[in-house]
Amino acid sequence: MNPIKAKKAVKLHGRLERLLGELVDKGYELGVQSAVYLGGELISDICIGRVSSYSNKRVEANTIFPVCSTGKGVSATLLHVLASRGDLDYDSPVTRYWPEYGLNGKASTTVRQALSHQAGIPRIPEFKSFEEICDWKTACAKVAALTPEWIPGTKAEYHAITWGWLAGRIAEGVTGRPFMELFRDFVTRPLGIEDSLYFGTDDEAEKRVSMFEPQPAQQEQCMTAPEVHDVKLTRSIPGPIMDFVNMPEARRACIPSVNGMMSARAIAKVYAAMIGEVDGLCLIPESTLDMATKMQTPPNALPSCFGHGMGLGYALKGSASAPGAFFGHGGAGGSEGMANRPLGMAFGLTKNRMDTHVDAPGHTLTLFINEIMDVLGHDGDGGFYKMEIV
Repeated sequence: MNPIKAKKAVKLHGRLERLLGELVDKGYELGVQSAVYLGGELISDICIGRVSSYSNKRVEANTIFPVCSTGKGVSATLLHVLASRGDLDYDSPVTRYWPEYGLNGKASTTVRQALSHQAGIPRIPEFKSFEEICDWKTACAKVAALTPEWIPGTKAEYHAITWGWLAGRIAEGVTGRPFMELFRDFVTRPLGIEDSLYFGTDDEAEKRVSMFEPQPAQQEQCMTAPEVHDVKLTRSIPGPIMDFVNMPEARRACIPSVNGMMSARAIAKVYAAMIGEVDGLCLIPESTLDMATKMQTPPNALPSCFGHGMGLGYALKGSASAPGAFFGHGGAGGSEGMANRPLGMAFGLTKNRMDTHVDAPGHTLTLFINEIMDVLGHDGDGGFYKMEIV
C-alpha cells in the first residue's frame, strides 16, 4: 500500500474505533464488529462491547452475529461464482435448474428475474409448523407450488424471505449438491472464513453466537431472546424477525434470506474478493461483476433503502450515472455488507442491538459510512450516505 493510502488507513481505523466506542459507551450499541478492506488489504478490524447485556463476555473477532437480509448479498455471491464458471446462465428459466418450479404459471421465470426480486412470489408460503419453515426440502417444495402475483419480469417487489429459497435451490440445481456445502466449497473455504460465516450453525459455532437484543426504549422490536418457539404461525416468519433468528432451531436451519450468522470481517472479505484480489484470490471476474451490479428493476419500484434499485442480488447505491458502483445488502438489526468499486473498498458491519436509535444523532450504519467517505472520499457514493451531524 502506498504511503498516502497507508496514512488514510490508520486515520480511518482510529475514527471508526472512536465512533463505535462512543456509541457503545453511550448505550446506543451493545456489541459491534466492523471491518474494512482497501485494495484487497484489511485496514480496519474492530470488536467493541459485550456479547450480551447479561454477560461481561466481550465481542471478539470470531463472534458471529445474526445478519438477516445482509445474508442475501453474501449468498448471491455463490450464484455469480457459478455463472463465472459457465455453469449458470442468468437468462435461462429457473426450471432448467429446478424443474419443479414451473408449476402454476412460473415456467417462464428466469434466473435473472428471480435474483432481482421480479419473480412474483414475494409472500411466504403457508407453513403448518415451525419445523416446516426450518426444513429446507419442505420449504423449497412449498415455494415451487406458489402462484405468482404478477407475470414474472413485469414488476419488482422485495422477496424478503422467498428470495433465499429461490437462489439457494437454483444453485443446488446447477450442481446437484446442497446449498450449504456449495457455499462452503466455493466461497468460505477458499477465503478462509469457514468458521465465521454460516447459513446453518453447528455445535461449535453456537458457542460464539451473539443474539439480538432490543433498544431499551423499543422493546417491541424484539420481545425476548426466546429459546422456545411458542409463537403463532402466520403467512410470515412466526413472531418478530428478531425473535425468530434468536431461536437456536432457526439458526441451525438453512434460510439464506434471514438466518445467516456472520462476523463483520467475513462479510467484508467476501465483498473485497468480489471487487479485487484478496490473499491471492478473486471470486469472480470483472465481467461477471458488471452483470451482477447492472440495474434490473424499474425506477422507484423498490423502497429507497435499496438505492436506485436491485441488481442480481444486490442493492445498487452508486451515483445516478453509475448505479452499482456502490453495491451490497443490509439487514434488519443494522448489519451491512457493501463494496465501493471506484475506491476499491469493502466493509462489513455486525451488531447485536436493534438499529433504531432514539437519541443517537443517526443510524450507526450512516455514521459509520460517513467516516469512511470523509477519510477515503465520496467517489462512487452518489450521496446516499452524506449527512450533516449536528
